[in-house]
Amino acid sequence: KLDFGVQVNGRIIDSAFTIAFNPKYDNLIAATQDGTNTGIKEAGIDARLSEVGAAIQEAIECYEVEIDGKTYPVKPIRNLNGHSIGAYQIHAGKSVPIVKNNDSTKMEEGEMYAIETFASTGKGHVVEDLECSHYMKIFDAEKVPLRLKSA
Repeated sequence: KLDFGVQVNGRIIDSAFTIAFNPKYDNLIAATQDGTNTGIKEAGIDARLSEVGAAIQEAIECYEVEIDGKTYPVKPIRNLNGHSIGAYQIHAGKSVPIVKNNDSTKMEEGEMYAIETFASTGKGHVVEDLECSHYMKIFDAEKVPLRLKSA
């Protein structure tokens, strides 16, 4: 997975893609791409985040992957999700689920979102364990001068 971002005048792009060098994983990648494309189609002003998540889940779960002669259902990873993006703020507060839930939060005019989908042939849940895999600036952190006065 290659995950990258770009910022221009506070507008942030959060983007990622996966490349597999073995065709047996093509359906897993296709499920994720289909989930992302479905989420983008469902997103918009007044869209309920839960309905976006339900559509993504349905798109991902219609795939299967055959690995070494065994067929596995593809599942969305329910505790990973997309998010709203604010000016200079990569995670701005609203989460875009990739599974159905009962949240009635709506997308609003002027908001920007990263529709991020994650598919798995496993349990559909990841466990954070020890090592940190994400780094980001604390949005409201106190400004600290980078240069020492004595330098």
